[in-house]
Amino acid sequence: MFNIKEVSSRIKDLREFSDYSIEEFAEKLGITAGEYEEYENGEKDIPIGLLYNIATELQIDASVLLFGKNSTRRDATVVYNGNGIAINRYEGYSFISLNADFVDRKLEPMIVTLEEGVKPELVQHTGQEFNYVLSGSLRVIVGEKEYYLRAGDSIYFDATLPHAQIAMKEEAKFLTVIEK
Repeated sequence: MFNIKEVSSRIKDLREFSDYSIEEFAEKLGITAGEYEEYENGEKDIPIGLLYNIATELQIDASVLLFGKNSTRRDATVVYNGNGIAINRYEGYSFISLNADFVDRKLEPMIVTLEEGVKPELVQHTGQEFNYVLSGSLRVIVGEKEYYLRAGDSIYFDATLPHAQIAMKEEAKFLTVIEK
């Protein structure tokens, strides 16, 4: 299970092992040193896009940060009946990783569950992103625009733009595929 304090501790250890100062590493990530310290100390939840950017800068698989171990599968990873690795990011926002054990993955497919009323921060990360609504309805913010989606609708967008998904009226579930 995902634990922000454990993830933060792993990030700190790996940053120090890589001989980066807080200031140098924050600059590589495009954030302030103060903001980075809040993430590294476990005081602030780390957006998933930033976790992948940290892993890229440290030249490691994101699984090392999230779960404390490397991925092991090179041929195929199968997830039966939606039983991937569950991660509770924070109250009202969770996801199931559908390929966490695959080595050198290029895509990150996840089933995301959002409770109504949860307002996540806008995030940005490299690559592109695809969302397909499985149940409920979503308000998706991408840059300066907003899109309203229902079950069966999808959106594909430039993930370098600030973006967020918000459940409307009830819990929403959607498949997201993020390009690394």
